[in-house]
Amino acid sequence: MTAKFPVYPREQVRLTTRIGNWLLGANAAVVFGFIYLPVLILIVFSFNNTRSVAVFTGFSTEWYTKLAHNEELLDAARNSLLVGLITTVVSTAIGTLTALAMDRYRFKLRTSFDANLYLPIVIPEIVMGMSLLLFFKQALFPFLQNAFGIRASTGLPTITISHIAFDIPFVYVIVRARLADFDRTLEEAAADLGADEWQTFKRVTLPLLMPGIIGGALMAFTLSLDDYLITVFTKGVQEQTMPLYIYSLVRKGVTPEINALSTALLIGSIGLVGLSLTAQSGGPVYTKGMSLGAGIGVGLFGLFTLPALFASGAFRIGGLIVHLIFLAAFLWVWRSYKGFSEELAETNRAGKILAWITIFIAGFAAYLSVLLLLF
Repeated sequence: MTAKFPVYPREQVRLTTRIGNWLLGANAAVVFGFIYLPVLILIVFSFNNTRSVAVFTGFSTEWYTKLAHNEELLDAARNSLLVGLITTVVSTAIGTLTALAMDRYRFKLRTSFDANLYLPIVIPEIVMGMSLLLFFKQALFPFLQNAFGIRASTGLPTITISHIAFDIPFVYVIVRARLADFDRTLEEAAADLGADEWQTFKRVTLPLLMPGIIGGALMAFTLSLDDYLITVFTKGVQEQTMPLYIYSLVRKGVTPEINALSTALLIGSIGLVGLSLTAQSGGPVYTKGMSLGAGIGVGLFGLFTLPALFASGAFRIGGLIVHLIFLAAFLWVWRSYKGFSEELAETNRAGKILAWITIFIAGFAAYLSVLLLLF
C-alpha cells in the first residue's frame, strides 16, 4: 500500500514559498543589523566635527589627524606591530611543520596530540591568560633565575611568547585543511623524474601549500593584533598594545578619537581577514599578488625616504644599507612579476580585479608597517 501525500494548489505553494523567503530575508536583515549597526554608528561618529558622540553635527577628519600625531598611540601601534610580526613568523613556521608532521607520519598518541592542538582554540581566553601568567611567574622566571641568574619580568617578550602559543593552533588548522586536499601523486611524479626530497618540497609541496600558509599567517597576525585578554595578563607595567591603549581611553569616556582609532583598527582587521580568506580559497595568483604587493610597499618606502637620508645632516652608512635592502625589493618584484602575469592571464575578469586589489592592500599594509616600525 503506497502512501498518499496531499496535493496543494500551485498558487498556495508559490505563496508559501514567497512568505518563507520573506521571513528568511527579514531574519537575516535583523541579525546583520544587530551585529553591524553599532559598528556603522561608530564609523559615522568618527567623522564628527565635534566631541559629541550622540549628535552628528558635521563631517570632519580632525580626529584621524590627531591620531597621526599621538605619540602614545604610535608607540602602542609599534608594539602591536612588532609583537604581531614576530608572532606571525614563529607561529607560521611551527604550525606548518606540525601540520606536515601530523599529516605525513603515524606515531603513538597521535590522536591525543592532535586533540591537544585544538585546546587553545576552544578554551576561554581568560583561562589561557591566567595559565600563561602562572607559567611565567611560577615556572619560567624562577628557572631563569636559578639556572642562569637572569631576573626576568613580564613585558613584550612574554606577550610575544603568549601570542605564539595561541596562534600556532590556528595556523595548524588552516594548513592541515590545505593538506587534506593535497594530491600526493604530484610528489611521487617529481620523485620519478629524479627530484630528491628537498627539491620536491621546494618545487611541488611548498608552492601548493602556500595559499594555506599565507592564509594562516595573516590569520595569526590578525589575532595577535586584536588580542586583549591574554595580553592584559602577560604585559608588563609600561608596555601597551593597541587594544590595551583603546581600553585605557574608554575608561575615561568615549570620544570621537576612540571612534577613529577603533575604525582604523577595524578596517585593518577586515583587510587582513579578507586577504587570509582570499589566500585560502584562491589560487597561486592571489598569493603571488600578496607577495608582489608587499615587495612594492617596502620598495616604495625605501624610495620615498631615500632623499631624507641625504638631506639630513646625520648621514649614516647603516641607514644607507637599510634603504638599499628596501630598494632591493623592486628587483625581487621585477623577477617575480613574470610568474604572476602568467597566472593572471589564466584568470577571469573578476579574478584579475581581485588580484590587483590584493596587490594594493598588501602594498599599503607593508608600507604602513615599515613606516610605523622605523619612525
